[in-house]
Amino acid sequence: MGGAQIADLLLPGVAVQVDQLVLTDAEARVAVRSRAKSAVCSGCGQRSSKVHCYYQRTLADRPVAGRRVRIELRARRLVCGNEDCARRTFAEQIPALTRRHARRTEALTANLTDVALFLGGRPGTRLFQRMAIDTCKDTLLRLIRALPLPSSGLVPHLGVDEFAVRRGRTYATILIDMTTRRPIDVLADRAAATFASWLRDHPEVRIICRDRAGSFRDGAQAGAPQARQVADAWHLLNNLAQAVERVIGRHRADLRQPLTTHDGRSNDAPAPEGHGRTELDIHGRPRPLVARTRERHQQIHERIARGDSLRAIARDLQLSRGTVNRFAHAEEVDELLIAAVNRPSLIDDYRIYLHHRWMEGCTNASALTREIQRLGYRGDVSTVRRHLKPYRAGAIPATAPSPYLTVRRVTDWIMRRPEHLTDVERKGLEELCERNRVLETTVEYARRLALMIRERRNEHLALDVWIADVRLDGQRELRTLANGMRRDRAAVQAALTTTYTSGAVEGNVTRIKLLKRQMYGRANFDLLRRRILLSP
Repeated sequence: MGGAQIADLLLPGVAVQVDQLVLTDAEARVAVRSRAKSAVCSGCGQRSSKVHCYYQRTLADRPVAGRRVRIELRARRLVCGNEDCARRTFAEQIPALTRRHARRTEALTANLTDVALFLGGRPGTRLFQRMAIDTCKDTLLRLIRALPLPSSGLVPHLGVDEFAVRRGRTYATILIDMTTRRPIDVLADRAAATFASWLRDHPEVRIICRDRAGSFRDGAQAGAPQARQVADAWHLLNNLAQAVERVIGRHRADLRQPLTTHDGRSNDAPAPEGHGRTELDIHGRPRPLVARTRERHQQIHERIARGDSLRAIARDLQLSRGTVNRFAHAEEVDELLIAAVNRPSLIDDYRIYLHHRWMEGCTNASALTREIQRLGYRGDVSTVRRHLKPYRAGAIPATAPSPYLTVRRVTDWIMRRPEHLTDVERKGLEELCERNRVLETTVEYARRLALMIRERRNEHLALDVWIADVRLDGQRELRTLANGMRRDRAAVQAALTTTYTSGAVEGNVTRIKLLKRQMYGRANFDLLRRRILLSP
């Protein structure tokens, strides 16, 4: 095989002649020289063929068959024939092979850059070590920072959302072109003024898809008054579910009462000690959480009676404002203890199964744990042993204990489409509504709004009617939601009457979380911004 054929094989499209090829177990050294008769001066652009001198230049290239490749180029320095040029001599640069001061070929640099964008510094370095390429993390990061940022162009349809740079402390804003579903810019914070400033530089924006964050609403109104804001339907349903969950949480006492079983009999047999939620632990002592709840309730209400502000109480007791508000709104401590002693357990859904298996004669806790783990149980054997302790003491209920209803489960029943509920779930929800008028009205209002959001309809000003009804008769959590929707009425109504969503924005936020984990969460904002905008 001749030198020209070897050059075409190893360096396709590069005008060089291979003079020598040396192969070792770890490396391939290729001696090459330029085949061009002349070269272009880097100062004036005029071509020259007058050679001043030769010098040796070594370049790293992509590996071949697991071997590192070193290109030993016999480079030329030529004399510029233009008397007006500031350069008397210049070094020849071979297209697609060399750049000024470069120690790598263009092809290898492109590979390094692509992997750096995909993996980052340290992971990329570890991969290249296995590929017989010598590099370091700092080189990969420099390659990312050297890339030019893409131009955003015209963005008539914009998506916006926040993401955590440092969770709970620092947040940034991602902007998405909803037509291409690609990020076009990343803002260093989530302030309304920053978003408004960006929008003023892009007057072509006509649609803004966002969640219901107030900063984005205010920034859009200030920076792009001509744009139509569209709230995301999923976020509306999520806000509704959160409000419903808080309402049910205040009335969780009704969840403790047993539901009628599917055969029509009420399972109201007294649970043995250890099966019910009590204020005592398994040793008969008060639970620490119960004692602490009673003490805090008394302290907070004594301070309120003295006229202290909630802010001062929170500061002195080292509690959050939300916790102090919750204790202040609870007139009786029992309202708080219902939540404290009726927390859900991983074993709740398997109580009936364990009861039947015990009555069948299987009393081995380890064997029972393995059985319910195959059914989806995620706990360990110690929880099963604690559950079976009253059984071993002889306190076995005559009937299987009913599974406990949790706030999350009832919220799921309400937020799910009615036709997707099973007969048992539908009957259980009807029983809860019969017991408590508040839950009945909450179910009605939640399903009315959920239907409007899912079906994308707002006939005869149904949204305005819903807001008015909730403000008149709804619970305070739903009234808070209605007041927020009334302030953001235009965006909410657009969500009910258009097909615009923020799905592409949420997908990019998920991708950002992956990029952050690859960089161990320690990337500076400029590097994170470039990887977000440039990663494929």
